[in-house]
Amino acid sequence: MVSKSSNNASELSPKYAVMGFLYIRPMYGYELHKYLKTSLYEVWHISQSQAYNIIKNLEKDNWITTTIQTQEKLPDRELLALTQYGTTAFETWLNTPTPGSARAIRVEFITRLFFASHLGEGQYFRLIKEQGDNIRTSLEDLYSRLSLIPTDLVFNRMGLELRISQLTAILDWVENSTKYFKEGLNILANEKH
Repeated sequence: MVSKSSNNASELSPKYAVMGFLYIRPMYGYELHKYLKTSLYEVWHISQSQAYNIIKNLEKDNWITTTIQTQEKLPDRELLALTQYGTTAFETWLNTPTPGSARAIRVEFITRLFFASHLGEGQYFRLIKEQGDNIRTSLEDLYSRLSLIPTDLVFNRMGLELRISQLTAILDWVENSTKYFKEGLNILANEKH
């Protein structure tokens, strides 16, 4: 069964980053935390204990499963994998545009792009296009709201104008983020030579 929290695909939660690594392949908890620390450190600051708490909650929600693997002369290890419910929840999250706020774009959208880059060029560029469209729609809404605010409500106008400025800059960054994928491909090509 999918928990209620899966209905909100846009919640700002590191659980989707954890699930993303398991979407790529099953991993051990320590290994998963290592990938989080190295690959998404500037996006999510997750301690090892936080990662294990997330794993426990995902297991409780039936989004991941654990297989015990015994080792000779060493403690048993738990191999983590997504369940079908977890896979569905992750794919829903991956394919849902991020809300138009600076923090959401910084943590959620970049995380989506990270995992999309592992799934292929088409997925990466599709996410960028959809996110750009989503931000443009948000900007249209904000401009409409701004036009309705009386000029004497200065601080309301200032707050909304700041949000518009931030989203405009973010839209420019999103539209230019295709270069990061291309740069990454060039780095990988050079490493093979």
